[in-house]
Amino acid sequence: MQKLFTAVFVLFFAVFAYGAEKKNIIFVVADGGGPAVMGFLMQYARYAENSPYKDRISVLEKMFDEGKNGILLNATQNTLVSDSAAAGTHLAKGVLTYPEHLGISWQGEDADSLLKKAKRLGMATGLITDVYLSDATPSAFAASAESRRDYETITPSLLTCGADVLLGGGLDYFVSQEDLSNPNYSAIFNKIPFSKDIKPKSKQNIFEKLLTSGYGLSFDKKSLQNARTPKLIGLFGAGWMPLNISPKSYAPDLLDMTKKAVEILSKNDKGFFLLVEAGMLDWMLHDNDQGAVLAELLELDKTLGYIKDFADKNSDTLVIITADHDTGGFGFTYRDISEDEILLKQQQNYPVYDKKDYVLKSNLDIIAKQTKMQRDMRAEFSALPQDKQTPEAIQKYLKENMGYELDLQTIKEMGSFDKSLNKVNELLGITWSTATHTASSVFINFYGAKAADFPYVMHNTQANKLIEEFLYDGK
Repeated sequence: MQKLFTAVFVLFFAVFAYGAEKKNIIFVVADGGGPAVMGFLMQYARYAENSPYKDRISVLEKMFDEGKNGILLNATQNTLVSDSAAAGTHLAKGVLTYPEHLGISWQGEDADSLLKKAKRLGMATGLITDVYLSDATPSAFAASAESRRDYETITPSLLTCGADVLLGGGLDYFVSQEDLSNPNYSAIFNKIPFSKDIKPKSKQNIFEKLLTSGYGLSFDKKSLQNARTPKLIGLFGAGWMPLNISPKSYAPDLLDMTKKAVEILSKNDKGFFLLVEAGMLDWMLHDNDQGAVLAELLELDKTLGYIKDFADKNSDTLVIITADHDTGGFGFTYRDISEDEILLKQQQNYPVYDKKDYVLKSNLDIIAKQTKMQRDMRAEFSALPQDKQTPEAIQKYLKENMGYELDLQTIKEMGSFDKSLNKVNELLGITWSTATHTASSVFINFYGAKAADFPYVMHNTQANKLIEEFLYDGK
């Protein structure tokens, strides 16, 4: 009897100890990052002459090499093409829904997100994005609404979802016009470095709730770095956060936010769940702006470097890297060229095969020279007086901001800055199939704890269930 009692006690203790095992989940969503976009980063690291990678291998590629990779399908209940709200709901809650629906199934039923399930297990939780926190992907883990545009429901839900850390942009959605003109708040707004950019979008008293929420508050990089509170909200832009192609000194980047979130969340002895969204990537893909896209990809890869190092040092950590959908249909494409252009290229020792330009690897370095969003370039140049918009001025502006010297004859043939910029994109070999989303499947990578246990092809609702299994394994 004593031996039986001892055996039962040992078994109970083992189960209890395993159930108390610490687990960390870091869920990285490269918004809009279809396979060609991920390949763009890997190609740049490998083939650009001035690649910033000494070993010419991106962190993303290393995690693909060392982890378990699969294909993720993202169709909604009745459509092949998904939006971020439906895909975010699939990933966050594992229920199938319609486009534009947030956090609820196509039948209108609510469900708990991975964040809330982790919270129920006593784990620390956090949401990070470099767009606005009320946007579809992060809010799918915190809110439920029939429309992703129902910010009056979504934004307050962020404050009550139980997350310990919320970092991103979107102060606009927490502020009403009355808040902005309230003298009691003027001292606060005066300390916010982007206060002049605020365009109030709230009709409630969410700002008061933000101030009395019990969270520490941060509105700039310095205060984020100095934050020591166990619960933290950081809002670093009125709408989206500054782009990596044109950063602002006051604003943290995705890596800064991830470091601070992990610093806070990893203090929980039961582990943590953290969503890290590279949201600006999607917005630049919508803009069909390859230079800005590359800048966002490089910031994402820096962040992955930190996450990979953390996972390598903490064997209880599972990292998931995926996209909610593909945006833009990006790629490089060859083009047929004329006899005159063939002769010109031959004079420049530019290889031509079968009267086609197959896109030189050196174009990757040119893309990396871009210093502004193409949208801003167009606006800036069109704002110049008409007599200043000369072919010579176009040539100079493109060289300074795109790193590409387009010949004057071509500029004169194009007849405008817009068409000249489009020509540069064409000559770089860039192709886009759309300015919206495609139905392309996306990659998913499982890295770290139990990564080998996951299948190769799945729908994104199934990915949620697999992560949930890891979450509850032994709990």
